[in-house]
Amino acid sequence: MRTRPATLRLAVVQPHVDSRADATTKVAAAVAAIEAAADDGAQLVVFPEAYPGPLRTDHDYDAAPALAEVAGRRGCGVYWGRIELVDGVWETVGYLVDETGTEVVRYPRSHPATGDVHPVLNGAPMVPGPALVTGTVHGVEVGLLVCSELWLCEPARVLTLRGAEVLLAPAGGGFGAVADNWQVIARARAIENQCHVALTQNRIDGEPGTAMIAGPESVLAASRDDTIVTATLDLERARWLRAKDDSMESPKPFTSLPGLLRARRPELYGVLTEPRTDAYDYEAAGRAVGAAGGGA
Repeated sequence: MRTRPATLRLAVVQPHVDSRADATTKVAAAVAAIEAAADDGAQLVVFPEAYPGPLRTDHDYDAAPALAEVAGRRGCGVYWGRIELVDGVWETVGYLVDETGTEVVRYPRSHPATGDVHPVLNGAPMVPGPALVTGTVHGVEVGLLVCSELWLCEPARVLTLRGAEVLLAPAGGGFGAVADNWQVIARARAIENQCHVALTQNRIDGEPGTAMIAGPESVLAASRDDTIVTATLDLERARWLRAKDDSMESPKPFTSLPGLLRARRPELYGVLTEPRTDAYDYEAAGRAVGAAGGGA
């Protein structure tokens, strides 16, 4: 039986994205960021949603070959994203490439943003993908939650119950007044699922960033700047928290309640799968004609 890694060195890249610049320059910038992160020992590098892109419908280039080459050469996994036209409709797609440069996950975002977010940010509405997915990098199971999917508690829980020990939470940007609470949500997902969460965003036209690597008991690293944030994840500690039950011992050997996944009673949660008359219609919204707007 293969031994699970005790740690993972993870880097999140939070780039400044100039909406006036040539978008194709982001591919070279992404390659340079992977090189820099690998020099610092990173085993997995995470970019924001739809970075290096294309992020918008009026851009067209393919970053995949360059990113696969550097991932395989440097021996580090890479998460990156773009939007894609599929059968006449648009999808927000995230890719996970493993340490050999092999694509292990293609994830069309299963919960696109609601309202006018995609028409403004991307130039068109997005259709939803069919499933939640995980992939393996350096022997560690990784789950994907793109942008506002992090705010929904169910997808994160499903991914951790399927074995994900790290949740990647790349976001598009344009957070504005919700930026601080986005970081709170990232911490909450790490705490309640006793895993690690990697959050990053595009700093569109210089907006403050939210990059964070959160563990089940603390924030390991964070930055508001355009930078690379790196931390070593203690996977064994998270596994210990998942396996241990709560205790009144003093001093407590934990700073977050342990055993939360074991304490669940799924037989009480049937309401979560009941149909709702007010549910957001992702398919209809994704096939609507959206008004193009600003973005990067």
